[in-house]
Amino acid sequence: MPRQTAFVHTLLLSVLLIFTSCYQTVEYVYQDSDMTDEYVTGYPFGNAGPYLDQMKQSVKRITSTSYYSTYVFDPEQRIRPEDLASYDSFDDFVLAEISSHTTSSGTAVVIYNSQQHVGLLTSDHVVSSPDTLYEFSDAESTFLESMTVKTRQINWLIDTPYLGSFEKLASDEAADLAVIGARIDENQLSGSVRSSFPVFPYKFGNPEELPFGAFTYNIGFPKGHLMVTTGLVSSPNRDRFHSFLSDALFNPGFSGGVVVAIRGGIPRFEWVGIARSASANREWLVVPNEDLLQDQILHHPYQHELYVEEKTRIEYGITHIVSSNRIQNFLEEHSSALDDQGYRIRL
Repeated sequence: MPRQTAFVHTLLLSVLLIFTSCYQTVEYVYQDSDMTDEYVTGYPFGNAGPYLDQMKQSVKRITSTSYYSTYVFDPEQRIRPEDLASYDSFDDFVLAEISSHTTSSGTAVVIYNSQQHVGLLTSDHVVSSPDTLYEFSDAESTFLESMTVKTRQINWLIDTPYLGSFEKLASDEAADLAVIGARIDENQLSGSVRSSFPVFPYKFGNPEELPFGAFTYNIGFPKGHLMVTTGLVSSPNRDRFHSFLSDALFNPGFSGGVVVAIRGGIPRFEWVGIARSASANREWLVVPNEDLLQDQILHHPYQHELYVEEKTRIEYGITHIVSSNRIQNFLEEHSSALDDQGYRIRL
C-alpha cells in the first residue's frame, strides 16, 4: 500500500510538471509578442482578421487603358523624327495605319476623402504610358519605320458596385509613385463618400527599423482579385529611403498594394510601404498569327506568317517594396500642387 501511494504521488507530480511547463511556454510567447517594441519577425500571435477587414476597405482596384495609332512609313521616303513637325498630314508617305490599345491594372490606397472627392496612392507605372514611340529599321538607322502615338487614355476606379473615372494628380517616375483623384457620384454608393472610401487607418511606420525577416501583411488586387498575403522582409535599407525586398507572392495587379508590419504584436500595425514590382525575365518568342489558327489543322505543319513577341516571366518570391519614407517624401514634395487641386493630404 505505501508503494502504491508513492507511485500515485509521483504520477500526479509528473502530470503537474507537464501541465505547468506547457502553460509557461504559451505564456512566454504571448508576453514576448506583447511587450517588445520591435517589429515582429515571426507569425504574429492573435487574431488579425478584424484589422485586415478594416484595412481592405481602403484598398481599391484600378485600371488604365491607353489607345494608340501606329503609322507605318514608306522606307523610300527616308523620314526622320525631326521631319514630322513640318508635315500637316502623313497620308502621302504612310503605308498603313494600325489601331491598338494596352491595359494595365493595379491597386490604389485611399489617402484622402471629402464629400465628393477621393485621393489615392498607387504605382506610377500603372497609370502612365508613353505618348510617342519610334521604331527604326535597324539599330544604326536614323530613318523611321513606324511611329506610334497615344490618342487617348481612359482610367477606371473599380469598387463594385461603384465604377468611375480618375485622373492623375501627381507622379514621380523614378520613385514609381503617383497620386490619383476621383470625383465620386454618391448616387452610385450605398453610403457616404467617406464611409465607402475610408482613409487607410494606420499611420506610416519606420522602415529603417525593419529587421531581416520582419513579418508583413500585403493587400492588393492581383489579377483583379482582392487578396491578402504575407511576406518576410529581405535586404532591408536598400537605399537612402530604406526600401526593401519581400518574399511575398506578386502577380500583375498587385502594384500599389499596401504593405504593413507589426510592432510588438497585434493590433499595432504600421504602414511600411507599397508593393512596386517583382523581378522578371524578358523572353522573345516566335508566335503564329492568331487569326489564322482557327483554320489550322492539328498535327499539320504551320505555313503562315510568324511574329516575334516579347513575354515577361515573373520570378516569384522577389517583390520590390517602395518604403513609407519614400512615400512621405513624395507627398511632401507635391503637397502644394495637390493643395491647389483641392486635395489637402496630410498623413
